[in-house]
This record gives sequence, C-alpha cells and structure tokens, in this order.
Amino acid sequence: MKLFLFRHRFYFLPFIIIWAGLGLLQLLFTQNFIILHVNHYWSPFADVFFKWMTFVGDGAFVLIAGLLATLYSYRLGLKIVLSYAITSIFVQFLKRMVFTEIYRPPKVLSALLPQLHKVDGVDLYYFNSFPSGHTTAAFALFTILALESKSPVLKVLLLLPPLLVAYSRMYLLAHFLGDVFLGSFLGISFSVIVYYYLNQFWQSQSNPKLGGGLIKYL
Repeated sequence: MKLFLFRHRFYFLPFIIIWAGLGLLQLLFTQNFIILHVNHYWSPFADVFFKWMTFVGDGAFVLIAGLLATLYSYRLGLKIVLSYAITSIFVQFLKRMVFTEIYRPPKVLSALLPQLHKVDGVDLYYFNSFPSGHTTAAFALFTILALESKSPVLKVLLLLPPLLVAYSRMYLLAHFLGDVFLGSFLGISFSVIVYYYLNQFWQSQSNPKLGGGLIKYL
C-alpha cells in the first residue's frame, strides 16, 4: 500500500497539503465565520458557474460517468460505480443515523438569511448537513480517474474538479467547511480501498472477459 500511495503522490500530496491547511483554518475560525466569508465574495459569473459545477458531485453525474467508462473498460466502470455506491451509502448513514442534529447553513444562520447572498434557482435545505454527499461523490469519482491516469500533470489537474465541487457546496449555502472537509476525506479513502483491492483481485484472475469494454461490441 505504501508503494501504491507513493506512485500516486502527485494526486495525494497536493490533497494532503490543502486538507491540512483547511483543517488549520477550522482551528482558527468558526464554521459560521468561514461560510459568511465565502458568502461575502460572490459575483454573477460565480453564481452561474457554481450553480452548474455542483452537479459534478451529483449521483446521476457520477453514475453516468461510470456507465460511459464501461465503453472502454469494464474495470474502470466498476471501480467508479462501486466506489460511489459504498461512499454514498456510508454518507447517508452518517447523515440520517449519526449526525442528525447537525444542520445546514440556512438553518444555523436563519437570523442572517435575509441578508445573505443566495443564488437564483437554487433550493435551500436545512437538515442532513454532515458530511457533504456531493463532495464525497466528486472526490470518489475523480480519485478513481486520477489513480487510473499515468500522467503526473493530469493527476494534479484531476484534483481541481472535486475541489470546485466542494467550494460550490459552501458558495450555494448547502454546507459548512466541516461538511466538505470530511466528505473529501471519505471520497478519497473509499476510492483508494476499492481501487487497490479490485486491482489485487483482478491480478489473480486470468479471464480475458474482465478486460476491454463495451465499445468492442459496437
């Protein structure tokens, strides 16, 4: 596993640095202070961009990505779908069974809500905040893609979309930093486990049907 992590250090190292920095930020400032700071810096362009960027962490987007991946690789498609399924089940368990009394920004900041910037066409939710499901799903998807990539540059670039999804959740008043902070960790962790152990399993198999994708039948 250590060799595996080192081989993909161009993805993991930037994430660890950013994640540690955000952890320090949460030690210095409250969740309310951070979300209010994010909400203060808005623009018409950012409204449109983050309104659509957040859908990259939607379950339907991840599943479509997984299905499209099966055109070229059954294995890649299975990794994407399985990592998403495991993470989403775990996140929903935490949201609905463990952290049921952790609320979203609109409820926590209800007294300030009329003064906060809100993006047109985006519904505000009040419950099941911790952790962020969109963030978890986005990191699950792009971690699999980064692990599959052999390019160090591409590995670094693949960290950008899930980070933007995480920020979009705060920008849209859907989550606090703590929600996306844990979501990112869960998404990466479960994807690494799925990717690593599926590869271990497939290396022990000799069935050629496990290779390739659907496109060879088209």
